[in-house]
Amino acid sequence: MKGFVMSGTEERIRLAIGSAAAAAAIFAPLSYKWKGVLTGVAAGSILTAVYGVSPVRRFLRA
Repeated sequence: MKGFVMSGTEERIRLAIGSAAAAAAIFAPLSYKWKGVLTGVAAGSILTAVYGVSPVRRFLRA
């Protein structure tokens, strides 16, 4: 598990991306399809930042 943990900088970047995607999904005048895509991006980014482990890295190194 040690090789899959992300740095503090990467966590902050993922939180910023997730927050921006969530704000766009809530406030931007977009179709429901794009709101769903942005919600998925926001959820994935925020959850990986909170847990500090990247599932993509885990998948690529497996």
